[in-house]
Order: sequence, then C-alpha cells, then structure tokens
Amino acid sequence: MQFELTKSLVESIIFSMEDQNGEFAFDASSGRVISLDSLMQSELDEMSEQDSLYSLPHWSSNDGFEIMEDFAESVRVPNVRTELEQALSNGRGVFRNFKNVLSQYPQIEKQFHVFKQRKMRSVVVEWYNSLRESWGLEKLNQDFEEYDELIQADFEFQPYNHVKDSDCISIEAKKIAEELEAAHRGNLGKAIAHFWLRKFDYESSSGIGGLLCRTLSGDFAGCLLFSDCSSFAKNVVALTSVFVNQNYRGLGIARELFSRGISLLKEHGIQEFIIADSALPDYLEPLVARCGFEKKGSVYTADLA
Repeated sequence: MQFELTKSLVESIIFSMEDQNGEFAFDASSGRVISLDSLMQSELDEMSEQDSLYSLPHWSSNDGFEIMEDFAESVRVPNVRTELEQALSNGRGVFRNFKNVLSQYPQIEKQFHVFKQRKMRSVVVEWYNSLRESWGLEKLNQDFEEYDELIQADFEFQPYNHVKDSDCISIEAKKIAEELEAAHRGNLGKAIAHFWLRKFDYESSSGIGGLLCRTLSGDFAGCLLFSDCSSFAKNVVALTSVFVNQNYRGLGIARELFSRGISLLKEHGIQEFIIADSALPDYLEPLVARCGFEKKGSVYTADLA
C-alpha cells in the first residue's frame, strides 16, 4: 500500500525511531506510526494481509552517538568543540554529559538540534525512497531542511546603517581575521587576515548597504554588505562581504541574508548583483548557486531584472 511522506509523518517517524523502549511500525491504512507492543497477533496478521505495515528505519544508540561525534567535529568554536569531544570520550554517561555541555551554549545547542534533525530526516527520506523504488516510482526530491521557524523566532534582520553599525562590523570582521590567522598559522595566516580586513577599508561609506542579523538580545549574528556601483555601472551592486559569527553558524543565517538581501535589491530596482571576490569560500558556492548566481570565470552574477 503506497503512502505520501509528509513533514508531520517524518517528525512522527523520527520521534518513534528515538524511542529505544518499544517497537514501532507505520500503518499505511491509518496513516499513523503505531506501537507493535500494543497489537494482538490477529491485528498484525490482518495488517500484513493488507500490505499496509512498514517497519521503520533502523536506529540505535550507536547512530545517535555518531551524530554527536559528527556534530562535535563540525563545531567551529574551539573551546566548545573541545568540551564536546571530551564529553564523548568519558565513557559512561556520554549522552548526558554531551547534553550538559550543550546546555551551557544555547545557540550551539540549537545548531545541534538542527544538525540532528537534518541527519535523521535524510535517513527517513532514504527509507521512503527505497519503498518508492519497490513501487516503481521515482525517488523523492524534497528539501526537509527548514530553518525558517528558527530564524524567525530567534533573530532579527535590519538594514545596515553605517553610522550605527560600522564599529560593530569592524569588531566582528577582526574576529573573522583572527579565525583566518589561526587556521593558516605563520606569515600566511597574517597575510590572509590582512587582505580580509582590507575589504572593510571603504573609500566612501555612502555607497555601502546591506543587512545585519542580530539575536533578540541584540548580539551580532551575521551580515551581508554590498557596494553601489552606480557611479560607473547603473543598477548594479557588488557583494562587499558576507559572514556569520561562529556562535551562530549552521542555522541558515547566510541563506536568509542572501534571500532578504536580494529581495531588498529588487525593491530598489537593482538589476545585477555580482560577486567579484575570487576568495569566496567553497561552502558558500552551493548557496549562491541556489540564490540564482551563475559563475562566469571567477565572478558570480545574478540577474535580478
């Protein structure tokens, strides 16, 4: 019996996968995840005859542990990453210890929940696609990585104001420079950090615009800045910089900044958005492609007309 995989069903399946105290399955006839422990043998036989009962994707504590390991490796805040890795190496009580560390860093904790949901959703989609293949159907191509509710609930986006925001941008840019210098070490790191900071030595502040993302308590989370090119190219802007504070990465903030920034530029009649920075990080390339940018040599362009 075929069925549709909805977001609510995905959430229900994930919830049951994590329950290690019972055995569950999906009943396509009722559209519900059910506990097999509560069914009589006659009911199981009837569901089997109707071909409506499906075992859920396999999930164990080992799978949960692997997710925690993968997340700890992905954390870009050195001291938090070290604490998480130590919690996972202590032997007994690793799950509790891991959660205790996360509870001290609320934004990192939210990143973990997003990371975990994404991983588990991919397992459910893979399971569902194997069923679709057995039904003779094409594989599902849906994006279940939804950050919108998290972004709307925990962050605010405001237009960049040079008078009010330039000092904040300068401070945050220096933090990124410190990250770059630490990542590359020696004179190479110093050189990369130097050229990164040069991006913020504007000849004139009048042509700089963009968006800032802040937490509800006012802490800086990220920004997207662009330069007006009207003095030599009408209705064109160029990306000056985009970055996210390391405490808030992995929450979809960069994606939201690009989405809102493009909408803002369209409202002001901008027809072309270009990224002429050949040092665009690799991890941003898929994002700018999804936002409509095309790579032409070392330059990315997005037609907003």
